[in-house]
Amino acid sequence: MKKRVFPLVFLLLVNFILVFSGEGYKNFDVSIYCVVDEVQQMKDPAWLKSHIEYLEKYIKIEKVYLETHRADVMADKATILSAKKYFEKKGIKVAGGITLVVHPTSGRYETFCYSDEEHVKRVRDIVQFTASLFDEVILDDFYFTNCKCTKCIANKGDQSWSEFKMAQLTEMAEKNIVGAAKEVNPNAKVIIKYPNWYEHFHFLGFNLEGEPKIFDGIYTGTETRDPDHTDQHLQQYLSYSIMRYFENIAPGRNGGGWIDPFNRNNIDRYGEQISLTAFSKPKEITLFSIHAIIEEISAADGSVKLISNVAPEAGYVFEKADNIVGRLGQPLGLKCYRPYNSTGEDFLHNFIGMLGIPIEITPEFPTESKTTLLTENTAFDPQIVEKIKTQLFNGNDVIITSGLLKALQGKGIEEMADIRFTDKKALVHEFSDFRTVFTSASGILIPQIIYPTNDTWEDITAYGEANGFPILLETSYANGTLYVMTIPDNFGDLYNLPEGVITLLKKVLMQDFYVHTESRSKIALFVYDNNTFIVHSFLSEMEKVKVVVNGKFNALHEMNSGMKFTGVYNGKSTTFDVVVSPHSYLAFKVE
Repeated sequence: MKKRVFPLVFLLLVNFILVFSGEGYKNFDVSIYCVVDEVQQMKDPAWLKSHIEYLEKYIKIEKVYLETHRADVMADKATILSAKKYFEKKGIKVAGGITLVVHPTSGRYETFCYSDEEHVKRVRDIVQFTASLFDEVILDDFYFTNCKCTKCIANKGDQSWSEFKMAQLTEMAEKNIVGAAKEVNPNAKVIIKYPNWYEHFHFLGFNLEGEPKIFDGIYTGTETRDPDHTDQHLQQYLSYSIMRYFENIAPGRNGGGWIDPFNRNNIDRYGEQISLTAFSKPKEITLFSIHAIIEEISAADGSVKLISNVAPEAGYVFEKADNIVGRLGQPLGLKCYRPYNSTGEDFLHNFIGMLGIPIEITPEFPTESKTTLLTENTAFDPQIVEKIKTQLFNGNDVIITSGLLKALQGKGIEEMADIRFTDKKALVHEFSDFRTVFTSASGILIPQIIYPTNDTWEDITAYGEANGFPILLETSYANGTLYVMTIPDNFGDLYNLPEGVITLLKKVLMQDFYVHTESRSKIALFVYDNNTFIVHSFLSEMEKVKVVVNGKFNALHEMNSGMKFTGVYNGKSTTFDVVVSPHSYLAFKVE
């Protein structure tokens, strides 16, 4: 994997612009989260000055979060106040931060036990100490509990662990975090920053339905890092989709996105997290943290030199994004209902987003949507079958995944379609719409689905030995159409679908969009309601992409470079050929 090399002249120009502009970014603020060890080092004014001035060569810092507690380490009040004064004198806003974790055990995070009165008092004291110094306090994303001690077991009783933990942390937040902060500082605003693993929140006490109403605001972890070799395996698209999801949970109260440079397979992976967060049009983007961004190199003479490969990357990405974000309209996406505290086909939405299908996850059923995608987790809604039926009666289309089909069997889905999920599998590598055959580079394992001939039709089929298996089915019901989309056993095999198959899926899933792309997987599309859109490649080589826009248009204007692309009109739509560089994006305005 080649790393992007920045010409020296370019970096010098960026540095000049950043240092002498005297202003922040136009369309979002940029913050630095300073962990407690870094705050303690701020006792040394020279250390503080050198590190912040180094960052300011590349990044327009408009706010810092000074952490008071992490892993049993508390920053002292005098150092915090001194550092706060330094930043305020520079015109940089200052807020407090808290990480509610004690020392890791065997490399795993050990949370506070909220059944332990001493732990509860300790958390309350930390919160009140911090709120006495700051009017804004953010909780880093460790306000959860993985404790299963004997006290917790006794308190849980007959409840499930999810029920017990969510109730426990809700009460804790009301009384001993938000309530405690406002006791010492009525002006204090307490923000909860949520991590990136939203599918599993409720298992550890996060409650996306109730908690955002308790806190003064929420914040979003948009770290996606390397999707293949890290333990979470989060797809790159999540850096965008989770921002939109949390905005739908707490409209106008999602403070921003939070990025770190860890566990990346190349420098581009860091920049992509920033770009996708920016595409969601956030109020603020926070970078974690000073030591994570800056390296300190010790010379033979004992002197220390500061260097960074991520700070120049961040500065470059911020400038490029800031140039276009203000010209983008409201984000558009295929509505995907995800009930609160549900699970099933975990993180599938982001794999689909990596196919070039814009996704908009929402916690409420999107009754206004003409086309809706429903995955397995919607089975947690006891009214989901009736809601599907109502959508179809209203003349709308619903796409359900094979996982949801399986979950709803015997629960009323048969009224709309006698389509059955079986326990049988098929290994396939050829696909067809019965006119053209498409071949994948490797075999894909899929579940076998059975349907009645002439009641249901295959739009896309997969070929096995002397047999075929549906990839996309459709059947009419009332005034709408129900589709069933077969999901491979390994969601990552969606990336192995041939380009032609992905294009056929887009014709159904993106039928309400004014633009779509024809390309292989890992070319994402971000669409806005003012005829602007972004094509982003996560591939490691140059890629030619067909951009298809409904209607007749003269040109695509690329907003960063100023280039114009001419297209070919076929009577219904205009097709433009563009080439996207590795791990890069093009932002277009239709003219």
